[in-house]
Amino acid sequence: MSKLTPVVKVLLILNIVIFALQYILQNYGIDLSEMFALRYFGAETFAPYQLVTHMFLHAGLWHILGNMYALYIFGPPLETYFDSKKFLALYMIAGLGAAVLHVGVSAWEVQNMQIQVEEFKAHPTPAEFTSFMKGEGFYAYDRSTEIRNFVNDFEENPTNQSYISNATSLVDNIAYAKRNIQTVGASGAVFGILAAFGIVFANIKLVLLFPPIPIKAKYLVFGYALYEIYAIYQANPTDNVAHFAHIGGFIFGIILVKLWGKSDKPMRWN
Repeated sequence: MSKLTPVVKVLLILNIVIFALQYILQNYGIDLSEMFALRYFGAETFAPYQLVTHMFLHAGLWHILGNMYALYIFGPPLETYFDSKKFLALYMIAGLGAAVLHVGVSAWEVQNMQIQVEEFKAHPTPAEFTSFMKGEGFYAYDRSTEIRNFVNDFEENPTNQSYISNATSLVDNIAYAKRNIQTVGASGAVFGILAAFGIVFANIKLVLLFPPIPIKAKYLVFGYALYEIYAIYQANPTDNVAHFAHIGGFIFGIILVKLWGKSDKPMRWN
């Protein structure tokens, strides 16, 4: 692979240092995600700067390793092919584009959820409550025996005001939590880089780790994009990956490469 280039080096260092800072501060009860992670734009805890800051936070070791490894592998050839300014623009615009698409989809999801919340409050029946819990509240319902037992108890006592009050509070809490879900990671920016790499170096053969077979970059990169679309179609309620953000980064990566066109600089693959 090409040698580490200036912008890639700075991005790697910045992401790793911030991740280390996240880990250190957590030991003192300070969670950087509380302030700097991205939320849907109508959330109580949303702030505009989160559109940028979320890109430099990560949810765990494997999360940052995956993103930084991709940046390390695919970033230097692109920075050399274009230039440092264009590469940085690619990284940031893809990341911002990913964030905008993600919060846009989140807004649509929150709006649909709010309709269910209002329907339950208008008719606080066990049927409406169970429907909400098995849909919007699936994550809590699936993992909490206590909540499942409460749902069953409410079905047996449909007119009990205590159950209705507790069910309403639970619905409000789940709605608040979903409005304020935190999104972190450089994945949107990295997907923009992957898309650009798949276009610029379309016929370069890469060797997969599992299985260890050579495959052209265009097939690997766009195959990954198809997987992201499939994951969106599946709509697994326990899936906490921001697939729309990945697709958003991918789309903006393609747009930028098409706008910039082909570079006239000679390239050597190391």
